[in-house]
Amino acid sequence: MRARLVPVLVVVFAGCGPTTGRAPNRNGAADMASPPAGDLAVSVGDGGSQQGCPPPPMPAGSEVQIAPAFAPYYTAYLLGAVPGVPDPLGGTVVKAGDPSTLLVAGGSESDTGGIYAIGVQRDACNHIIGFVGTATKVADTPYVDANLVYGPQQLLVYTGWPQFNLAQLPAGAMMPARNTDLRTLGMSSMDDQGPGGHGFVPASVPAATGQLRLVTWPAGHWYHVTATLNGGLFDVTAIATPVTLPNNPGGFAYVPAGSPGFGKQSIILAEWNQTDRTQDRVAVYDADDNGDPVPSTRQEFMTKFPRPWGAYFEPLTGDYLFLTWGDGNDRVYIVQGFVPPPPIF
Repeated sequence: MRARLVPVLVVVFAGCGPTTGRAPNRNGAADMASPPAGDLAVSVGDGGSQQGCPPPPMPAGSEVQIAPAFAPYYTAYLLGAVPGVPDPLGGTVVKAGDPSTLLVAGGSESDTGGIYAIGVQRDACNHIIGFVGTATKVADTPYVDANLVYGPQQLLVYTGWPQFNLAQLPAGAMMPARNTDLRTLGMSSMDDQGPGGHGFVPASVPAATGQLRLVTWPAGHWYHVTATLNGGLFDVTAIATPVTLPNNPGGFAYVPAGSPGFGKQSIILAEWNQTDRTQDRVAVYDADDNGDPVPSTRQEFMTKFPRPWGAYFEPLTGDYLFLTWGDGNDRVYIVQGFVPPPPIF
């Protein structure tokens, strides 16, 4: 595990508001102030509500700040801790074919890591506004990290940090069917420390649609992964790194094309600083025709966020689920304002 803290999950919604260190371990002191007791949601920015949907709740606390360029379009909320999921939190994804269930990685970056399922409550506009019941463990996934990503045939793909693994979990399986040690393909154990965020290039980048990308923490090496589907699993045969990103990048996701404030296909990415928590940020980059970030285009989406790590756009609403890793009080945040992402596969 790296020397980071404990995760917090953030979700970004479009429209409706709620109704009611990384350094070989990212384990650190839990010194962030807890949110006010009893608050289901807190907001940042003005991101307006859709007609007929509940208005946004009270403004967020000072631990989360959306950059001025994006604040007119987006609003952040706090859902809270995920009942039954052990810290630290890793990636999250809505279960394929079941919009009432969220899958969440718990015990991230440890040998006891697993994927947990929990029910979610949605409002009249389909935004997730709370959790239902207590999570149950559905798969053993040691060292599971920043993103849970669906490929074809409901195949769940995740990274294992610091094991240098790219793992594949078929639908219904309780443990991965394949683990690929990326060091055997040339990833540097000395420079990279392991893969964190990963994702498939969306259809809005036609030249590279469906291709797999990943980034390492803390080195920030952005990799192309050659992966060919064969019998329901990917054969992972090569990696190449065309660009390196700064600021200890972690979980990332492709911003749904057409979202307000984004004139080009963009990538949103957590920056988990291993030495200075005041430097934690959530950044956005323009993507080129290969689905790769263009370093010179970096700008901040969140100028302040506690221990940012994973990243995910919820398919029904475009709400952005985002987490913090290693804060000592892991919880889920939500940001509304994005459009729903189209399917890739």
